[in-house]
Amino acid sequence: MSNVILKVNGRTHTLDVEPATPLLYVLRNDLGLQGPRFGCGLGQCGACKVISTAQRFLPVSCRSRQ
Repeated sequence: MSNVILKVNGRTHTLDVEPATPLLYVLRNDLGLQGPRFGCGLGQCGACKVISTAQRFLPVSCRSRQ
């Protein structure tokens, strides 16, 4: 497990997650956010897209520690 610090919607969260955990799972399961969607599970349809400091990316393929 690794400590990860995320700032989401103006709030800072410190989480202890496995390094291979997709960001989508952290947002939905650990932070309880229901906005990000799983969709196709491949990061191709864009349903899971989030915005990070004005940059869009697909959290299905983004691991918590890169």
